[in-house]
Amino acid sequence: MTGTSNDHGILFSFEGLDASGKNTQTQLLSDFLKERNSNFELLSFPVYSTSIGKEIREYLSDGRDYSPETVHMLYAANRYEFKSTIERWIAENRIVLLNRYCESNIAYGVADGLSRVWVEQLESKMPQSDYVFYLKVDPNISLERKASRDRFEADLKFLSRVSQVYDALAEDTRWISVDAERDPALIQYEIRKIFEALLKEKGIDVNSKSSEGSRWSKDPSSSLEA
Repeated sequence: MTGTSNDHGILFSFEGLDASGKNTQTQLLSDFLKERNSNFELLSFPVYSTSIGKEIREYLSDGRDYSPETVHMLYAANRYEFKSTIERWIAENRIVLLNRYCESNIAYGVADGLSRVWVEQLESKMPQSDYVFYLKVDPNISLERKASRDRFEADLKFLSRVSQVYDALAEDTRWISVDAERDPALIQYEIRKIFEALLKEKGIDVNSKSSEGSRWSKDPSSSLEA
């Protein structure tokens, strides 16, 4: 990422209901940046390979029974395991793509009956997203798209509440809502045009050549969610 007037990197997070296409769209955007040797990183949450991530996986597969407060503290803690890494990427002037980030904990936590203020406080020490791509799908479509689901994903009423919270969060000017019920290629085309325009505003040219690309060019978490 050369030729930039920024003195720090830029952080994009991708949010939306389960099976809204977050994995697909972040990977397509990652491939686009990789082809241009852009200085970027891609990370998906939860990162199941850590001890906290393994505990989250156990909970999602019904192997653990925790209170909502405990569950969402685990999600936040999983991100805090990578706080210094994300901060370093930003300090190194990288484009950072995050598939599911702090905003997901707010949406799912509030839908789970927790206070929005409380969950936001949990996430408040993490680097904040500069922009959030919200892949918007109807909860019924989310339910239809995914055959194998964890305890969060199988409840239509719960997904509807999550969708309502996401819609409220998306009123923030940093959020970009994208119709994710279309062909993935069309969605990526729209995301890429917006993405490039936002980078251009920051003085970042993704077509500039850099001596190094991403060290984590593939999702290191083997996340189960889309």
